[in-house]
Amino acid sequence: MLQFGSDSKIATLPSGIRISYRIFPGKSKVPLFCVHGLTGNLKNFEPIAQGLSKKGITVIVYDLRGRGNSDKPKEEYSARVHAQDLKELSSILGYSKISILSHSLGAWITLRFAEKFASFLEKAVLIDGGGELSIKRKISNLLMIQGSLARLGRRIPSKEIYLQEAKKSPLLSAWNTNIQNFLLYELELVGTLSTSLMPGDTFYGPVLCSIPPFVIDSELKNMGGAMKPAGIIARIFKDPKEFFKTLKENKVMPYSALHCPVLVIRALKPNFKAGDELLPSTAIEKMKEKIKNLKVYELTDKNHYESVLLEDKDRDQEIFKFLRS
Repeated sequence: MLQFGSDSKIATLPSGIRISYRIFPGKSKVPLFCVHGLTGNLKNFEPIAQGLSKKGITVIVYDLRGRGNSDKPKEEYSARVHAQDLKELSSILGYSKISILSHSLGAWITLRFAEKFASFLEKAVLIDGGGELSIKRKISNLLMIQGSLARLGRRIPSKEIYLQEAKKSPLLSAWNTNIQNFLLYELELVGTLSTSLMPGDTFYGPVLCSIPPFVIDSELKNMGGAMKPAGIIARIFKDPKEFFKTLKENKVMPYSALHCPVLVIRALKPNFKAGDELLPSTAIEKMKEKIKNLKVYELTDKNHYESVLLEDKDRDQEIFKFLRS
């Protein structure tokens, strides 16, 4: 089912997976592909894409498999799977070299893309993600995103109530139409009101967040996590060998595969409490040590979610300057 507010196109990959995307045209030969986070969609980057497009950068935003209007097969979800999808999508659209702008999980996908397709990557922008973290920090991050995961699989009486609940989130210090569009895009209509109760709007009745919980559970499993902290303990007891193998694979990120210029944008504002940022200083220091051509830009007044959902002219200008340099 197409999401409400959709104006995207569909590309069928060689794998058979259908990916939803939108192109913001520009004059640049190397396009910028935007890769959203765990529970995001292509609407996350549209405001930034519009601005860059006006300045001449060709930008492609798209829904990862499992989100938005892209297919949601009951298969494995991981950064490597998404990296392969990105490579196939860029090839289908006729590009042999791309730059990537990514957020959160998207940064992991960018790193896995570089690991396998280094020669295809011109430049990479990692927003608040892709850091090497301790197990303690990973668990802390998992606890932090629990509020965001709570909306998955829930049947909500109406879109208005859905938006009202989102506005109360302590993770957002401001609200704008971009956030509203992002949230409306992820909704599916799962019922209708009686014709005598129709409010004159084509979007009415019960709604559901279109991201299946099994998608996120698979993503987190492949990063050594789970939908809920108890799930981590359950996986340790169920298959300890496989669990610790996954942890080992994700302990060291493939920074050496990044042969291109890299811009890391770090959100410094606490999400709930001081010291709970997703990219701690230790992670930044490892990046500086292992990534040769690295620049770090800090957002002092934004947290993990606000780093892409809220407007920031200085951030956008920094991204444009980096892509143009």
